[in-house]
Amino acid sequence: MQPSKSSGQPAVRQTVDRGSWTRGAVAEGFEPVAHAFSAAIQSGAALGAACTIMHRGETVVDLHGGWKDRSHESAWAADDITLVYSLTKGLTGIASAVAVSRGLFAYDEPVADIWPEFAAHGKGSVTVGEALSEQAGLAAIDFKLSLETLGDEKAICAAIARQKPNWVPGDHSGNHAYTLGWIASELIHRRDPYGRRLPQFFAEEIAGPLGVDVYLGLPDTFERDRIARIDGFGMQDLFIHHTTMPWPLTFEMCLPGTLAFRTLNNPLILEGPGALDCDEFWRIGQGAAGGMASARGLAALYNAFAEGGEKLGVTPEVMSLLTQGHRYPRKGLKDQVLTANMYYSYGFEKPFSEWEYARTSSAFGSFAVGGSLAFCDPQDSVAYAWITNKLGTGKWDDPREKLVRDAFYACLEDFS
Repeated sequence: MQPSKSSGQPAVRQTVDRGSWTRGAVAEGFEPVAHAFSAAIQSGAALGAACTIMHRGETVVDLHGGWKDRSHESAWAADDITLVYSLTKGLTGIASAVAVSRGLFAYDEPVADIWPEFAAHGKGSVTVGEALSEQAGLAAIDFKLSLETLGDEKAICAAIARQKPNWVPGDHSGNHAYTLGWIASELIHRRDPYGRRLPQFFAEEIAGPLGVDVYLGLPDTFERDRIARIDGFGMQDLFIHHTTMPWPLTFEMCLPGTLAFRTLNNPLILEGPGALDCDEFWRIGQGAAGGMASARGLAALYNAFAEGGEKLGVTPEVMSLLTQGHRYPRKGLKDQVLTANMYYSYGFEKPFSEWEYARTSSAFGSFAVGGSLAFCDPQDSVAYAWITNKLGTGKWDDPREKLVRDAFYACLEDFS
């Protein structure tokens, strides 16, 4: 039986109810995904998690399990949201694709044509596409970030504009852990007829029309008891519980003056990413690390792209660029911050030889600190989201998430 619209019938859903371990539903033939999902919860490797996967427009996996916080008093519910860290970059990539499709700016347009101050220190030829592909050399900035200053986009963008690049733009790429969101927000703000910044543009042009629980800036009206709280890690855990994090990165994050330290510890200063899980940060709508989302919402967003982007007015030309990917940096894929290869493209990460997270190279999405992953594969008609509130200490291919993804693709092979 084909679990898709191409069969002429909707997927047959099998209810899954394993108490606090796993609840939800899977399409017939995808039962092994539920077993894989439950394994992480039952083992204690994941405090709580949720996974939604769509194929050819049908939801074939919709699971949630575990707990909202370390008290183990409240079970994770189907529509609960959590802080999704760098999955937010994909949301910013989506917003940028919509903006380009509407003619606000072009990927091959110099940033300085839109934002003249950005040209300082030799950045005048950096294109929008290069900036969104994390090649602009603006991973670390000299501006002191804190919960008090993170929401001051005007001051932060002025600092980005006058920042000397960390490397020659275009030579390398590197994880723009926070700055990617502010760069995209300033571009949208300067060209949007209504002067909106990224959080408002995303809410009104993307999340609102699709009716999804995905937020860049959590509204005061959102029920806080629907938030799964983060169980984070400290710097010592990267050594004690070391998994796939590159050792050079682990050491450099602890050494003041290194690019990794300057990028990843401003504003955290060795507190660990769990320190951002607070109401002050949820409200800001930081466009690279501050997104709040449910797995269902993320899958629905990416499904709009898996189906070609028409629901959001994304043009075929933009879809073609996203699936093909931005050109590599001149000196290769080594991330100057993370110390390992990574393929950044227009606000997303793309599959490449060392990390083929999807079956085809048309895929694009984002992974996050702690193990979460969300992406679409237009060629395969797949939209995927796996999120957790228990942060792992790996780089990518978190073993909890990968077990689920591998089970899904094994099931999908049976229908190919």
